[in-house]
Amino acid sequence: MERTSKTTLGERRPGPDRRLIVPGALLMALGVLFIVVPKAAGRASAIYLGVLLALTGLVEALSGRPGEPPQHRSLMLGGGSLALVIGLIVLARPAAALGGISWLFSALLLAAGLQAVWTSTADHYPGWQWDCLFGSAAVIFGIAMVAAWPAVTLWLPGSLVGFAIIVRGATMVVGGLEDRAPRRPVQSV
Repeated sequence: MERTSKTTLGERRPGPDRRLIVPGALLMALGVLFIVVPKAAGRASAIYLGVLLALTGLVEALSGRPGEPPQHRSLMLGGGSLALVIGLIVLARPAAALGGISWLFSALLLAAGLQAVWTSTADHYPGWQWDCLFGSAAVIFGIAMVAAWPAVTLWLPGSLVGFAIIVRGATMVVGGLEDRAPRRPVQSV
């Protein structure tokens, strides 16, 4: 269902797409949980991060709805699927994941970020700037995590992924509030 608003001449044009606001707010809340809670030791912390990442992947993958530009839908589905798979890997083998969690999370950030930057800059669909912003932040966080290795403790990957998820959620909220109508130049009289 497309929202419309009236213009001064009585014609209808598309308004903000509010379907992204709820999933975006949910992602922001999950991102905060990534930052706040992974202070537990060892296996419990890995399980917690795995559950949060799997939930994040589900929310992001289900956010790409029909009716949106196919490029944006594919970004949401691709990034969400990758987060879900890595979350399930961490859940399946939490003890083994402890040693490689920084590599798994940095691979997630780099892959999702590069995909978002590439797709958004190649296809200038409505709201592409927000996906490019998310992608740039994710790539920077992924590089920071790789640069800090091997001195990475468990809180750093959780915090950086949390920051990236907050940025993704915020860009979804702002993109949902943004008016998607094409801008027409104002004619002078």
